[in-house]
Amino acid sequence: MKKNIPNIITSLNLLLGWTSIYFAYLGEIDWAIGAILLASFFDYLDGFVARKLNVQSAIGAQLDSFADLITFGIAPAVIIYFVSSLSLLFVEKGMDFWLFLILGLIPLLGAIRLARFNIVKEESSFFIGLPIPAFALITLSLTWTYIEYSSLMVNIPNYQVFFPLTILFLSFLMVSKWKFLSLKIKNLNLKTNKLIYMWVISSIICLVLLIIFGNTFLILPIVLFLYLLFSLINNFV
Repeated sequence: MKKNIPNIITSLNLLLGWTSIYFAYLGEIDWAIGAILLASFFDYLDGFVARKLNVQSAIGAQLDSFADLITFGIAPAVIIYFVSSLSLLFVEKGMDFWLFLILGLIPLLGAIRLARFNIVKEESSFFIGLPIPAFALITLSLTWTYIEYSSLMVNIPNYQVFFPLTILFLSFLMVSKWKFLSLKIKNLNLKTNKLIYMWVISSIICLVLLIIFGNTFLILPIVLFLYLLFSLINNFV
C-alpha cells in the first residue's frame, strides 16, 4: 500500500486538471484556475512523499508526466482559449477555430518538454527549458491579471490579441535551451544558491510593498516574473 501513495497523489493532480477543463468550458475561470493551483500542490507533494517513503518507481514517473501534460499543458491552453474567446474579436472574424488550433502548440510543446525531461538521467541544479508546472502558474497569473485589468486596455487597438500571443511566446520557453532555477536546493550555501536567495529576498520585498499599497492581487504575477528574471540572469552570469 505504501508504494501506491505517491501515485494516488499524482492521480489527484490529473483529476484536478480534468476538473479545470470542465470549469473552463462552463466559463468558470476562477474555479478552473483554482483547480490547477490545487493540483500544483499535489504535483509537489507526490515527489516529496515518494522520496520520503523511498518508493520512487518508473511507473510513478510516467504517470506524473501524463498528469502534468493534462493539468499544466492542456488545461491552461483551454483556459486561455475561453478567456480569449470572451472578446468578440476572434468570434466576429471567424478566428475562434484557428485560435483553438494555434493554442494546441501549448500542450504540444509541453509534451516535448516532459519527454526531454524524462530521458535526462543526471540531476542538475537547474532545469533546461521552463518546467511545465512553472509555465502553467505563470500563465494563470497572467490570465488573472488580464481579466482584472483588461478594462484599462480598451483604447489599445486589438489588445485582445496580445494576451494569447504572450502565452504562446512563454510556451516556447519550455523547449528552449535556457537554464531555469531549480528550487530543489541540496544545501544552503550562499555562493551556490545566490540567485535563489536574491529571488526570495526580492519576492519578500515586493510582497511587503504590495501589502502596504493594497495590491496583493499582484503578488503571484510579480513573484513568478521575478523567477523568470533571475532564471534568465542565470544564463549570463
